[in-house]
Amino acid sequence: MSQSAQPPRFRCSVAARERGDVPVGTAVPAPYWMLVGHPGPWPPKPIATEPLTEVADELSAELNRVGARLQLVRRHGRLEGDLVEADGDQPVFLVDVRRGLVGRSTWQTPQDLVALARRFDDLPDPTSEPLFLVCTHGRKDVCCAIDGRVVAAVLDDVLPGAVWETTHLGGDRFAGNAVVLPEGSMYGRLDGESAPRVLLDHLDGRVDLDRWRGRCVWSPAAQVAVHDVLGSEPGASLPGLPDPAVSVLAADRWLVDVEVAGVRHRREVVRRMSEGHQLTCSGGSKQQALFAVSAPA
Repeated sequence: MSQSAQPPRFRCSVAARERGDVPVGTAVPAPYWMLVGHPGPWPPKPIATEPLTEVADELSAELNRVGARLQLVRRHGRLEGDLVEADGDQPVFLVDVRRGLVGRSTWQTPQDLVALARRFDDLPDPTSEPLFLVCTHGRKDVCCAIDGRVVAAVLDDVLPGAVWETTHLGGDRFAGNAVVLPEGSMYGRLDGESAPRVLLDHLDGRVDLDRWRGRCVWSPAAQVAVHDVLGSEPGASLPGLPDPAVSVLAADRWLVDVEVAGVRHRREVVRRMSEGHQLTCSGGSKQQALFAVSAPA
């Protein structure tokens, strides 16, 4: 007796491509990041990881004090679910996106992490050398595991020592997802072919506007406005761009001024909400923000 064919498993990144979802405006809001070396396994939420659970309340309070985002990181090459014991101290990176600096240290005990979370004003061993995080968080979303591991592997070859697998970066439907720190730009829809070109171009000041999700210190409206200016104004480039000036006109409407070489470029950004869609591989139906941008007369 023949068995009926099973329907293909739902993939949020495939569905998002079919809908034509746009990545820009989805960079997570995070002026500070705490990257904690941890070989895994990783539960859905980093703060629920052993042994961080021992100091979960204290650590969360310190991170919330400055608005820092907690990420777990590890070198590429470990399969999800494998229990790999770490040798020696694990790394910790404290990232200040606004100052463009990364503090570097290590941890052995959970209390070390609490102490380090108090040092965003006094970064240990600071540097401006970039770090590249690639989401491979399979327990959070299947697409991140499937697409992210390929991206991490190819980037590890071209940017040795600078690439880390990490927990959830938001925007599961845009997997593979990556963030460039301490600059703060996020990219989605990366694959094994595009990832090296996109991130090496970014280091040279060129932005792939089809894959750029935005910059994590700017609001979604500012990200959308900058994206439009970069794509329409000759000479506009992301490096050195001042923070956009955002004026709220209504709950879903903003004026954004983007300065390029001393010239102000104004954009009006309007947000509406979509119909409900399944935006992650395992989640329920949710609305997504849709943005329209124009240059006022």
